[in-house]
Parts: sequence; structure tokens; C-alpha cells
Amino acid sequence: MAASNVGTVYQAIHPSIRSRLDPKYIEFHEKYLQFIPTSESTPWDPACRFEPSPSIAGRSPLIEVGSTRDFDYGGNEQLRIFTPKTIRPQGGWPVLIWMHGGGWTMGGLSSENSFLTRICSDVSCMVISVNYRHAPENPYPAAIDDVVAGFTWVVSLSGQKELGIDLKRIAVGGLSAGGGLAAILSLKAAEMQPPIPIAFQLIIVPVIDNTATIETSWKSNLNAPWLTPARMLWYRNMYLSSKEDWSSWDASPNLAPPELLAKSPKTWIGAAELDILCQEAVEYGEQLKRVGVETEIVVYPGSTHSILILDGDVLDMGKRLVNDACRTLKEALS
Repeated sequence: MAASNVGTVYQAIHPSIRSRLDPKYIEFHEKYLQFIPTSESTPWDPACRFEPSPSIAGRSPLIEVGSTRDFDYGGNEQLRIFTPKTIRPQGGWPVLIWMHGGGWTMGGLSSENSFLTRICSDVSCMVISVNYRHAPENPYPAAIDDVVAGFTWVVSLSGQKELGIDLKRIAVGGLSAGGGLAAILSLKAAEMQPPIPIAFQLIIVPVIDNTATIETSWKSNLNAPWLTPARMLWYRNMYLSSKEDWSSWDASPNLAPPELLAKSPKTWIGAAELDILCQEAVEYGEQLKRVGVETEIVVYPGSTHSILILDGDVLDMGKRLVNDACRTLKEALS
């Protein structure tokens, strides 16, 4: 939501965490974010999805790519397709299939576009953002169903003909809730008959464990700013209205059987040190390593859940994450 009633502080930085935060984040938070009423304290109105985001001031600009188009593939939502300026390789485009963040309730095809155009340009790969239906109008499992539908079309004969992609060089990725959806999609792809091979997954500050609480993995960052336990539970309850679903592996991929987790692709996880989701992201990476999946986990010090969307002039760690993601993905898809 956009800031309102500037002067009233709704989201002050907790004293216990202030000294650990990047000073540039503190400056941005106290200029913009602290004046925004919390989502969980505001009556739900779908119109909030279209309000200007305060994070715009901290984002990096879009990078020019060869083309950007929205495509209706016949599913519930559209795809946004970013194509590089370079000539398509003889074997087809390597591709990153991306799931946006927003707690399963917010976001869409315009989310994270500065990052996605940077990936498209630096990696010289096609990037496909898969939109999905949002809660609370469309609760679990609508989001993962739509993600699977979009992915299935991309790798189908129709998708290959339309897109010109290289099926041997497919990566999936996502931010926050989208990072969790990407991890789940990797597992779903492994279960398909025949399985669809994914070369790599790139997941950033992901929601991995929807059974987490302030007594478990959230405890270490209980007072982290912006994405608080109350806000995270608000998102969770919007999407996963039945507590019985919290422990399903297509909501919490860390609870998938070990033999299925072992089929995950090579993985890169970017976590923010001062994010309530940090511990579950790190633990998921360690879980993948234990079942034999090649996994790199990078924790960015002094950073919060907003690390990727404040990668402009606000957070040096945000810039570092973007550079790391581009380099890692380029190596994985080369």
C-alpha cells in the first residue's frame, strides 16, 4: 500500500535490530516504509493491488531488451516474455521461468521487471514470468496449479514452437512466495510422466515452510522490519485458509519426501540476514545438500526481505545479490 498520513509511524524499526541493519535501509525505511499502515491492520480491498508501491523509489531501472510481450497461452493468467537483443542460439533460447512475489495475494506481471530485464540482458536468456491467480479470491492450490499449467505449456510442443527455447537449458526461479512456488514446481516437474528436466533453480528470500512460527524458525529474526510475523501470517491465512494444508509439501516444500527432494535441480538460494524467512531458506538449502543436490546458499548481511526490490541506489547488498544471481544463472545455463 502507498504511504498515507505521513507523520504517523506505523512500522517503526525495533531498537533491538537497528544496529544490525544496513544504514541505507534504515534511511529508506524511515523516509517511506514506516508511514505505511500494516496490511494486517487494514480491511482487505483488492484495489490495494493497484496502488503505487513505496519501493519504486528504491528500485533499479528497467534494462532495454529485445522485446517484451504478454502472451495468453490458454491458462487462467498470462505470461510475460522477455527476449534478449542477441541472436537466438541454434539450439534455442535458454530460459528462466519466473514466479513473482507478493505473499500469494499481491504482485503480477509487472513485479520484479527491473531484475528480470537485467537477467534477460546479462544472461542472454529468455525470461518468462508466469502469472497466477491470487488469494483470497483464489486460495491454495490455485497459485501452484497456475504455475504448473504455465510451465507445462512452456515445455509443450506448442510452447516450444511459439518460444523457440532449448529444453536442455531450463531454469526456474522466484522471489518470496514465488521462490517457494519455484521450489515446489521443481518437485512437481520431477513427478511428471515423463519427468521434465530442470537444469537449475534460483530462489530468492523464499517462503519455504508454511508451518513456521515465532517459536520455530522465525524466532531468530522476530523483530525484523516490514515482513513481520503478523504480516506473514496474514498472507498465509489468505492463501492457506485451512491449517491442514500448511504441512502439504506443495505448500511447504521442506516437508516433501527426501527421495523427491533429491530430484531437485542444482540450486542457488539468496537469503537476507535480517528476514524472518532467512532461517527456513538456509535450512532448506542444507536439506537439499543432505539428499545430494548441489546447492549454494548466500546470506546477505544487514539485509531485509526487501533486498531484491531495493537494488537501486538504496541497498548495496541488493546490487550484489543481482550481480550474483546473473553470474550464477549464466554459468548454469551456459
